[in-house]
Amino acid sequence: MEYEHRIVCFIDILGFKNIIAKTINSDNDDVEHEIEKINKLFLLAREILNIDKENRISKTKVITQFSDSIVISFVVDERSEVFFTLLEILHLIINFIYEGILVRGGIAYGKLIHTDKILFGPGLNAAYETESKAALYPRVILDKTVVEIGKRFHAEGSNSTYEEESIMNIITKDTDDMYYIDYIHKAQSELDEPDLDMPEYIERLRQIIKSNQNIDSPDIKVKTGWLINKFNNLIESATNEAFIERLRRTESYELVDYYSNLEKIE
Repeated sequence: MEYEHRIVCFIDILGFKNIIAKTINSDNDDVEHEIEKINKLFLLAREILNIDKENRISKTKVITQFSDSIVISFVVDERSEVFFTLLEILHLIINFIYEGILVRGGIAYGKLIHTDKILFGPGLNAAYETESKAALYPRVILDKTVVEIGKRFHAEGSNSTYEEESIMNIITKDTDDMYYIDYIHKAQSELDEPDLDMPEYIERLRQIIKSNQNIDSPDIKVKTGWLINKFNNLIESATNEAFIERLRRTESYELVDYYSNLEKIE
């Protein structure tokens, strides 16, 4: 048996201990509706991560879920899979936020054995360490190496420049020079499903932030501070005159008042 060269994504559900605590009541009896919520959450995750876009089916992607963690990996030379997996993780983050849940994760390149039954290798260690030691905030991060791999193994009939542009439409470089899947500023283009829209998404984010502001824990305060900063930057960009004018030109009048009256979080 030999290792494969794979891109590895390690995703951790934040606050999972508290989510699990709700599944048992004070008498140690099962709270069935809370258990079912968690079950639906993981089924949703698998559905999103296995999503078939325009008849694209990954030949090498494997997904493993255990406790509060999800591991996704695929062979490094699979065409355009970096882009598609980043996009799918963005959709996962968006849908989890609708359920009031944040995630943190790391994406790395390395050697790995990953089947339906077995998961181990240096690549998993690298992704886990990226998540646990470098991500810090509620973000899924990756370094330039993963972007370069995505460019190199671009879609058939495309080129590296277009592939890089597609990837950069999903990620943003943070202040520490790490790239992260930008579910705040770059979510708008993906919120086109019937049950999803940007105003509601912004309010869900606001609710999560507000609830976390009441938690007196240094760890939570650091995570919440990062999220507040990104959220307020979004408010600034969404309420400037140029943005509002673009809404008027597209006759999105119902959104003009909403965005014009958005308030930052203090």
